[in-house]
Amino acid sequence: MGDIEAFVSPCVYGYRGNRGGHHRRFGRTQRFEHDAEFMADGLHVVIVPSWWPSPERPLHGVFFPDFARAMAEAGVRVGVVTPDLVGARFWRETFARWRARVEWEAVGDVPVVRVRGRHTSLGRSGIHMRVYRRRLEIGLAAYAERYGSPDLLHAMAALPAGWACTHLSESLASRVLITEHTGPFALLLRPSSAAKMTHSALARAAQVVAVSANLKSEMQAAGVSGPIGVVGNLVADAFQPAAPPEIPGAGDLRSRFQVVFVGRLTVEKGLRELVAAAALLAKQPETRCVWHFVGTGPMEAELRAAMARSNAQSVFHGYQDSAGVASILRASHVLVLPSYGENYPLAICEALASGRPVVTTDVPGCAALIGPGDGLVVPVRDAVALADAVQRCAVDYAQWDWRAIGARARERFSRATVAQEYIRLYEAVQAGSLPKARAR
Repeated sequence: MGDIEAFVSPCVYGYRGNRGGHHRRFGRTQRFEHDAEFMADGLHVVIVPSWWPSPERPLHGVFFPDFARAMAEAGVRVGVVTPDLVGARFWRETFARWRARVEWEAVGDVPVVRVRGRHTSLGRSGIHMRVYRRRLEIGLAAYAERYGSPDLLHAMAALPAGWACTHLSESLASRVLITEHTGPFALLLRPSSAAKMTHSALARAAQVVAVSANLKSEMQAAGVSGPIGVVGNLVADAFQPAAPPEIPGAGDLRSRFQVVFVGRLTVEKGLRELVAAAALLAKQPETRCVWHFVGTGPMEAELRAAMARSNAQSVFHGYQDSAGVASILRASHVLVLPSYGENYPLAICEALASGRPVVTTDVPGCAALIGPGDGLVVPVRDAVALADAVQRCAVDYAQWDWRAIGARARERFSRATVAQEYIRLYEAVQAGSLPKARAR
């Protein structure tokens, strides 16, 4: 755990693919066809992600390309600079060289500068951070030569991106917005050297944002002072309200109630309770369920075996990109997420945006997203309550207005909504004023 990289990466959704963001790689001297359009007047922001998809880790930070596209669509001049430190565990499978080199890519019309090369910190977090910062400096210089210096930097997470941005030697270091994604926040506080760098980054930032109210509370409890705004992650446009499948009628042996879980297959997601609930419902012929699992993870083999023993019908879809997840949600009746705790459960937001009710647990990060008419909240680690909620959802499915659920969710989580919130914050950072982001 000595290497920063080992403890700053939050849980990566195992069901995610590259969200359609296949990068187009360019030669070092080739310019984009849309350079002229990109250089138009407007707020100019460079996003510095702590995680970004790479050949070795295609799921790493898969939500950030979507964010970059959304900001560009909202009229912001957006670029991305991503230091890509290829760790020792990938050396056998990578073509990355020791000496870092600048590689040009694109996400849609958004230019991406990747500074890629092998690296080892020898278990020392300070080495990792300094190398990350040096590669960031190289990337920003290459980016500025082509597109000019941005108005501000948007760092995704305090470590490593936030620390590197706020500790640059140039004036940009004073115009940094940090959005914290890492949850639980305690991951950034071990060892003590990481805690020191985390607090230093957040103290120097012009604006700090958390992706959930729960994460904000954790940050404040850890001693982060100053205002912390709350802006949730955006939901991709693939998730649109759609009519659910026909509801199984009494005595209908062909139709079944389609229940979906989306997320990483781990114990902490409450999957043992889900299996127990499925087993209980399998004994009740009036609720004939098919349980769909979208994701991968260390519990997959155990989960497959347990579902087989329970006599509950199940389908395992593996990891899916946004289009795949959206298609499965459209074919479902309800999302179930019996998690022990979440930072910002994007699966709930995506289900609601698709017009589907949600059954989840009364834990931070989950219950806060379920408003009246959006679903049911049950006690954590309670399989009987979970089974009862799924049954109630199925028996009286007419209570769920899919159009209203979807409309409320799109108002809260749409790309346009999130983009406009960040534009307001960008303008405040540029102007030197620091309003709080509105709680969501």
